[in-house]
Formats: sequence, structure tokens, C-alpha cells
Amino acid sequence: RPPSGVLLYGPPGCSKTSLARAAAGSTAATFLHLSGAEIYSPYVGEAERALREFFARGRACAPAILFLDEIDALIGKRDSNGSGADAVQLRVLSTLLNEMDGVEPLSQVVLVGAT
Repeated sequence: RPPSGVLLYGPPGCSKTSLARAAAGSTAATFLHLSGAEIYSPYVGEAERALREFFARGRACAPAILFLDEIDALIGKRDSNGSGADAVQLRVLSTLLNEMDGVEPLSQVVLVGAT
């Protein structure tokens, strides 16, 4: 089974987004973009809903490349302090992992994350 995602790492401005767009263009796949920093909301469950909708759009228009920019802001550092912000990050991480490798497969959809 091919991998369900790729992680691009590099400093700002080194064409990570352009590389993902070029990959989508060369394979005739739909390119969908979501920034990790803009997904969070002050309302409970909104970040998880936005992430599920992002993956649902990708599945609906497959073949697709889903580009998650600033994925490090989306997931963050794993810690065991138990603060409220950590609980939100854990729920978002669980949603992301479930969408990537859960019950419904990512058929003809590739996730590209960038940090």
C-alpha cells in the first residue's frame, strides 16, 4: 500500500507550496490547501470539524493532493500537562490520524504536510 502522506520540511519561502502545487498539476489531481494556523477556533469542536470537512472535500474530488501548511502549528508538541490547549491539540491530532488511516480509506488522496 502506498504511503498516505508526505512531510516537506524547510524554512519559509523555500517553495514547499509550489512543489505540492506542481505535483498536483503534473498528475491532474485537485489541489486543496489548508493552513494549520487558521484552523483553530475558540469554539469547541470547530477545528476538528474543519479538518474533517477538508478531508471530505478531498475524497469528493479525488484524485487530490491535500496540502496542510504549517502542520506543526496544527499538531504542536505532545505534552502531559493536561491543560485545555493541550486537550484541543490532542483532539485535532486524533482527528487527523483518524482521517489519514481510519475506517474510510484515502483512495486516490495524498496528504502533503509542510513545516
